[in-house]
Amino acid sequence: MSGSPDDVTPVKVEPPPHSLGYLFPVMFFSGIVLISLGPVLDPIIRDLDVPLSQGGILAIGFAAGRVLALLVLNLFLARVPLKWLVVGAALIQTLGFAVPAFFANGLGLVVGGLVFVGAAATIPIVVPVIWIRAYAKQTTERAMLLTLLFFALGVVVSPMAIGGALALGAGWRWVFVGEAAFSLFMAVVLAILPLADVPDRQNIRFRHLREAAMHSPRLLALMLVGVFLYIGAEHILNIWLPEFQVETFGASQGAAAVAVALFFGGIMVGRFFSARLTRRLVASRILAMSCALMSVLIVVTAFAPSFAVSEFLIFLVGLGASASYPLLSSYVGRFPATYSGLLFSAVTFVAIVSGAVFAYVAGPIADALGMRTAIGLAAVPAAAVVALTFLMPKRASEAAE
Repeated sequence: MSGSPDDVTPVKVEPPPHSLGYLFPVMFFSGIVLISLGPVLDPIIRDLDVPLSQGGILAIGFAAGRVLALLVLNLFLARVPLKWLVVGAALIQTLGFAVPAFFANGLGLVVGGLVFVGAAATIPIVVPVIWIRAYAKQTTERAMLLTLLFFALGVVVSPMAIGGALALGAGWRWVFVGEAAFSLFMAVVLAILPLADVPDRQNIRFRHLREAAMHSPRLLALMLVGVFLYIGAEHILNIWLPEFQVETFGASQGAAAVAVALFFGGIMVGRFFSARLTRRLVASRILAMSCALMSVLIVVTAFAPSFAVSEFLIFLVGLGASASYPLLSSYVGRFPATYSGLLFSAVTFVAIVSGAVFAYVAGPIADALGMRTAIGLAAVPAAAVVALTFLMPKRASEAAE
């Protein structure tokens, strides 16, 4: 491959009518899977007799798969149409769930399966952003909020379904079987979906990353640090909220799984209203308010006096957090469209690393200092994002200078 991405003459392709809506099932599918580890964490570590301090190893396996997917996607798969990327991911995900469900006798095969699941679950997150940057350049903030609203919907449905299954006596293996069946079903649905491809996608080399960074290095650094901090806070909650409910209030595994649904239920509601706010307030101000509310409410939740109060507060934490990730991601819109896939992959890579680090660290902290302290820890990176917003550009969608 030769020449800079800027040397390529863009080929204009008209997407089908209302084609932004075709991204919604893709994001819903991704949300269903990306959140499923938290609700089954307690059943897995109890069934396989894994120490609480080592529970984060499952999150690390999932994260390793996500990193692998980003490398393969950016280095080798530019010629594969977007639709077939998500279809292939759904089929790989089917195997990643099914194999440990039927054959795992120890932690190793479960972690190995989660590597494949994590790899497959990453592609449906990156693909919509590539599409949005190509076809919704002038409305990046709103498009990101709307598509990630459907991601949040998937995240709400998944723990509710898993919690119901656990409450009825199903083990984590049956949950994995159910997710394998759902992944296979979605492979068929996505194969039928008329998702328009994006022209001129290229396999990435290191010089492309250097060129993208040179376009606005300060903004790129702020965006990536912000994502690292916010996702760290979110992943502590994603992974450990159900265990927090079990350890602190003696909740059943089924009831504890609902905590994640409430968290993302708040995120879903908040994103709906945040999409409207982007027309009235600048992105950095919305982002500051979002993370500030999230930080304060996390502390209050960590020291909730009862299970019922904590469930209500968890919903409010999600409501406060709702706008943070879409707005941080929308700063990709400040860069040339040629780099959109690369830069969002960089955002996703940072999110993966952050999620793995914070989710793992929360385990030893919970073991040594208790679950309340581990959950309260999430307030620290959320508060740090508030400070960063004073350095961020006002609007993520304004043309790069």
